[in-house]
Parts: sequence; C-alpha cells; structure tokens
Amino acid sequence: MMGDIFACIEPELIGFIQYHERMDSTYSMAVLVRLGRHVMSANDTGSFLSMTYGSALVHVKRNYDKLMHAHLKSIQEVRIIKKSKCGILPFVANFEYFAKTAEQIFKETERRTDLDKWYLKLLTVMFETIH
Repeated sequence: MMGDIFACIEPELIGFIQYHERMDSTYSMAVLVRLGRHVMSANDTGSFLSMTYGSALVHVKRNYDKLMHAHLKSIQEVRIIKKSKCGILPFVANFEYFAKTAEQIFKETERRTDLDKWYLKLLTVMFETIH
C-alpha cells in the first residue's frame, strides 16, 4: 500500500544520489556507509522505508564498485616513462588523497570490508604497474 502511495520516492532518492555522485564521486562511499548502517540496523526489514533504502543501497553499491573500477583502470592506463627514474607517480599521489578520504568515511563501519577488498586490488595493480 505504501509503495502505491509513495511510488515516486525510490526514483527520486536514486536521482538525488546520482546528482550528488556526479558532483563528487566520493559521495557514493559516504552514502554506502550511511545507507548500509540504516539497512543493517532496521528492525522491520519488510517495511516500505527499509525496502526503499535497501533498493537504493544496491544502486549505491553498484556505483561504488564503478568508482573503484575507474580508479583501478586509471592506474592500469598510466604510461610510465622509463627515462625518468625520479619522482612520484601520479597514481601514488592520487591514492594518498583517496585513502585519506576513504579512511575518514569508512572509519569504524560495517562496510569497512568493502574498502579493504578494493585496497588489496588497487595496491596489487599499483605494484604491478610500477614493477
């Protein structure tokens, strides 16, 4: 019944999230943590609001994975000039900023495992690219 009355809430929520993700890609990490916290703590998992948030969480998780794949791809596509033996590679500096931001967002959350999984993939690709 609530779904019939408020059918526009889910598309509007997803549109709101997409808008902010376009403005700042790290927004997907913050929303992943916040929605994940709400969905995991919900007492009535069958309620309209819990189901709406759960659906939005699936969308946000997909966007988070896309963000991380984009980071991975940007590292893989870097062309290292062999003549230059000195300097910081651009993806290392970018990773430092990314890691600081991600650590603030994922600090003491249940979604920390999502970040740790991607750290392993990102660092593996970084070392393979450097080697």
